[in-house]
Amino acid sequence: MASVIEQIGTPLQLTALFLLLVFGVLRLLVRSGKWTPSASTNRLVINRIFQTAIVALVAGVLTSTLGPSFDRWMNGGEIFHGAVLSTTGDPIAGATINLITIATVTTNGVGQFDITVPPDRVLKEYKLQIKAPSYETPAVMTKSAADMKNVEIRLTSAPPELVKALASPLFVGQYFGNPFVLVSLRVENAGTSMTTINEIRGTLVGKDASFVLSPAFWTIVGPLGPFAPVMGPFPISAGAKLDIRVVMMPGMNFATLYSMVGALPEYKLQPPCVQKFNGSVDPMTADAYENSKAFADERFAWREGDWHLKVDVVAENQARTFQRDFNLSSVDVDHLRASIALLRQCLSATAAAPLAQDSGMANFLEK
Repeated sequence: MASVIEQIGTPLQLTALFLLLVFGVLRLLVRSGKWTPSASTNRLVINRIFQTAIVALVAGVLTSTLGPSFDRWMNGGEIFHGAVLSTTGDPIAGATINLITIATVTTNGVGQFDITVPPDRVLKEYKLQIKAPSYETPAVMTKSAADMKNVEIRLTSAPPELVKALASPLFVGQYFGNPFVLVSLRVENAGTSMTTINEIRGTLVGKDASFVLSPAFWTIVGPLGPFAPVMGPFPISAGAKLDIRVVMMPGMNFATLYSMVGALPEYKLQPPCVQKFNGSVDPMTADAYENSKAFADERFAWREGDWHLKVDVVAENQARTFQRDFNLSSVDVDHLRASIALLRQCLSATAAAPLAQDSGMANFLEK
């Protein structure tokens, strides 16, 4: 109802202005002597034009002004007005205002919005969720109907994103038969103090399998050092612009394998694959390798087909999700399965080198 009345209001005002213009022209012609109408014409035409113009002007103003009130009186609905601003008072265009369960609108170029509540949805209190790009999302707000008549909401600018992208390349591989992925996260700390990546978690889903992934080893791409075990948050220095590589794999219980290998006479005093003082590592014995290979074959998880990787990163108060799809051919799967042979040389068992390779054979593929 109000929308119809308001649409009528503006044309009435325009009509009134047009009639006043006609009245003015006719009066000017009469006074100048260029037109000398009879008294009846002057009374019935010119004066009626003036009276009609005044009535149209008053009606147009009243309908535009009182339309919303008339609608509420007739229908019992509500019309709420508001603005979304930054903490410095700048208008935020394109912000989304969700009047929960009732309506969702966006702010205009000057940060303002209107929400119409139908009669059957009128409440004493309303819940709002406000979102805007580059601004922090506040908790759901509760506002009374009176507050919503002319509400102002201020948003705080979100800090710059710490983790920018899941960069290429992506490596996939096997570690004692279990799948792993090596992801590169592009990181930029624009602040002046050290910050941290608090948590990284992932899921790996194929046609017939699904795995929950956790970080096991990590390194900074560059000359800063080899892979190291993940222990606590990832520290990121002020001003840093770098790629972090993180090995992610499912939780693995090697207790059974350790028991079998540890029971062998040659490893009663020392476990296999221990690095010597000169940096060399003795290959596994035949019995230890057969036990390890059987363990890896039993747990080998890669299958031909499409795979989907999702990585969730929590940094300070930010949470971002990255996704990547890739495909494994039958040749890829055979390559990864054949790389179990690297266990014999202890290459894939070295924590500092999760991407093991020897004479063209590697326990990883680039995707």
